[in-house]
Amino acid sequence: MLYSNDELYEYVLDNIQKVVFPEELIRLKLSLSVFELIALMMSEKYQTVTMSSLAQGMSVPMSTATGIVDRMVKKGLLERGRSEEDRRVVTISLSASGKELIDEFKGHIYSVLDRVRSLLTVEEFETALELLRKLVLGFQQEERATEKTVMERRIIEIE
Repeated sequence: MLYSNDELYEYVLDNIQKVVFPEELIRLKLSLSVFELIALMMSEKYQTVTMSSLAQGMSVPMSTATGIVDRMVKKGLLERGRSEEDRRVVTISLSASGKELIDEFKGHIYSVLDRVRSLLTVEEFETALELLRKLVLGFQQEERATEKTVMERRIIEIE
């Protein structure tokens, strides 16, 4: 059965909070923007990340990344440092509070994944993952094509 975009929109609107914002997430008191959460996640994943890598990972200009990090340092979630190899390079890492918050967040995510696994068979779960991978790949390819088109438009031919 095919659903119209309107029907899918209504379904998502009626049910998104049950999946994305359950009570556990609200209890974490995440007063963070999406970019702040990404900065925390990248800092946790890489232990120490340079400002340029962080900006690139969030797909924002360096000035925007700097503002995000400034707020997070003030909140006590991130710490700034310097690269040992090149003292000009600013690095970012989790503070103890940031580590605690990301651990709570990961616990929540793991809980949601456990719930999903309990609702699906192993085969259904694997199929869902394959579909998710296919969607991500499709969006990445579409994004790269758009970026290429934008870059091609920026090229000014001089005769």
